Amino acid sequence: MTAPRRAHTATTLPDGRVLLAGGLDGDSYLATAEVYDPVAAQFVPVGTLSEARAHHIAIRLADGRVLVAGGERAPGAPLDSAEVFDPASNTWKRVGSMRAPRIDHAAAMLSDGRVLVLGGYDGARTLALVDVFDPKTGVFRPAAPMSAPRAELTATALPDGDVLVAAGVGGSARLATAEIYGARVDRWRQTGPLQARRGGHVAALLEDGGVLVAGGIVGIHAVATAERWSPVTNAWTSAAPMHEARFGGVALGLPDGRVLMGGGEDDDGNTLASVEILDPAANTWLAAASLDSPRSSMAAALLDDGSVLFTGGWAPPSSWQSAEIHRPKSAE
Repeated sequence: MTAPRRAHTATTLPDGRVLLAGGLDGDSYLATAEVYDPVAAQFVPVGTLSEARAHHIAIRLADGRVLVAGGERAPGAPLDSAEVFDPASNTWKRVGSMRAPRIDHAAAMLSDGRVLVLGGYDGARTLALVDVFDPKTGVFRPAAPMSAPRAELTATALPDGDVLVAAGVGGSARLATAEIYGARVDRWRQTGPLQARRGGHVAALLEDGGVLVAGGIVGIHAVATAERWSPVTNAWTSAAPMHEARFGGVALGLPDGRVLMGGGEDDDGNTLASVEILDPAANTWLAAASLDSPRSSMAAALLDDGSVLFTGGWAPPSSWQSAEIHRPKSAE
């Protein structure tokens, strides 16, 4: 990459390029951005963000632009600002601000093209606050708050247009609760409880409309456990555990319906290079080829050919400027 990055974002653009935005270079917060061009197999700098940020969210809008929101510009200094990247001009434009600064928040796309931004930590307290970004106006509007404040949560857009929010940290306690935002009625409803109180986990939508959550911290330990929510029963059941306990990794749904999990840290604080893939139908995790470099706090994005681009990350005492492409084997 053009700079070492961790705690950045990676977003696949409609033309197949991948946008990398912000992050940290060592202890320095970055306002720079770059795109990976898979045809030329190189990284190219693009326009600079209006302010440096790391630990933000990024989500591709229906028109192909990319929204980034929140994060922090310095330790303990969360941001309420947001901006949009236009891939046609490779430039950024500042948009309206959220109602509160946020770090450790989540976002999900609604079926009408708006973006739900949820929870997080504002520097003083954990938030139940929910904002909705309208790409047409560039403005955030209030939505119904969650039933509980949450940071380190996951938010997954469901096939019916609703959004499932799972677990996270509320105040000082990890949560085993989950709830669903009904976009058409601006109202929340509860699901059954998760099997474990967890935060810092990852989530992925499954082909059957269910949601997988895996890893994270349960109690004070990183875990390998996973569980899945069923839209039929509205309940959570245990799924096969991963081969390794991990948090701070990434999870991506593959085109064939499987889920790839990679990198992160184990319970002893070791940075991981391992990759494993869940076959949801068989409820089994298969070990895949490991990354060339162990990585946590990296970003990953799916390329048009079904391979996965891993960028940057952190493996003390090094901050990675490297990137690599992982080509998952086809399901047998």
